[in-house]
Amino acid sequence: MYINNVNPAASYYSSTSNASSRYAAASTVGTVQRKDELTLSSQAQSFQDILQKLRKENEVRQTKVDEFTQKIASGNYKVSSSDIALSLLASRF
Repeated sequence: MYINNVNPAASYYSSTSNASSRYAAASTVGTVQRKDELTLSSQAQSFQDILQKLRKENEVRQTKVDEFTQKIASGNYKVSSSDIALSLLASRF
């Protein structure tokens, strides 16, 4: 198969792509790029302060863990079934 006049079409596409890149380059000349900026509200700042303080705290209260460990080991840790049932119902409803 022989295709006529391929070169003029190819040159048209190459010239339009060069023109668009020249336009894009020319449109950015003289523009000033600004850095992104973020301003937090006072509520967000106080939330961030509280969150940082909480992150510094230990999640595990070792004194409580030691207390319950000793009670369980000695057999003195008793929980009533009604307390368990009430806790389950309170978390469900």
